[in-house]
Amino acid sequence: MKQLRKPPKRKCRWCGAEFEKHRALQIVCSSACAIALNKQKREIANKKAQAAAKRQERAVIKARKHALETIPQLTKRAQAVFNAFIRMRDKHQPCISCGKPLPDAPNGYDAGHYRSVGSAPNLRFNEDNCHGQCKRCNNYLSGNHVNYRISLLERIGLEAVEALESDNAPRHYTKDDLRQIERLYKEKRRALL
Repeated sequence: MKQLRKPPKRKCRWCGAEFEKHRALQIVCSSACAIALNKQKREIANKKAQAAAKRQERAVIKARKHALETIPQLTKRAQAVFNAFIRMRDKHQPCISCGKPLPDAPNGYDAGHYRSVGSAPNLRFNEDNCHGQCKRCNNYLSGNHVNYRISLLERIGLEAVEALESDNAPRHYTKDDLRQIERLYKEKRRALL
């Protein structure tokens, strides 16, 4: 006569007590534990659904904000990223105008434009037009242009300086252009780190 195998002992997923498994998919020791475990599973599922709904709502809000951004707002953001890139690129160079070493402090020097953004907005994001400049030269000496040009000739050459001085072609940036410029200079800045 064959001996019947004893059902294996399992640990209840809810209370942790050991029990003998009588059904194939049995994971709890009693109906009370089954009810409590199912209640917990429903709560977890509800929390996941709520989190998914919040994520979707945030995505919708982000898309709306993205659509409502104005060109001046995007220009300001792109300019900030561009200037941060220039400051990082030129942090080991001397001031383009006076030749003094640039301070190592955060925000200790500016990204000074040779042709100002007001007079030549088309050159706003031109890397040859913008270099690390101490705050004194940029703010108090109005860019110190004579010395800036002398140093600029040494850095980029006469041909490039004359190209900057003669470039008056109007450029109108779209929202997508400005977003792309912002992404580009974020990547370039990350590459310098």
